[in-house]
Amino acid sequence: MTSNPQLEAFLSKVKGKTDLLKQFHSAACLNDIAAMGEAMGFQFTGVDILLHQASATLKLSPEALEALAAGVELEGHLWKMAIQWT
Repeated sequence: MTSNPQLEAFLSKVKGKTDLLKQFHSAACLNDIAAMGEAMGFQFTGVDILLHQASATLKLSPEALEALAAGVELEGHLWKMAIQWT
């Protein structure tokens, strides 16, 4: 899978700014994060974020996956996961 350079640039920018991290983590869904990125001049979709997170998850060690499943934030990663059952 190829990464989206716009998404990568957005994530790099968000990681460096406390106010943007707060906005990122308070977003209700991945499409809200895509809208946040669009407002900042980046072009990606909620699906791009989902694919990025899935790809990154597959690269994690079993220990890191266990920590992530327990809710631990991993150094250097921005995760936005919320499963909503309807």
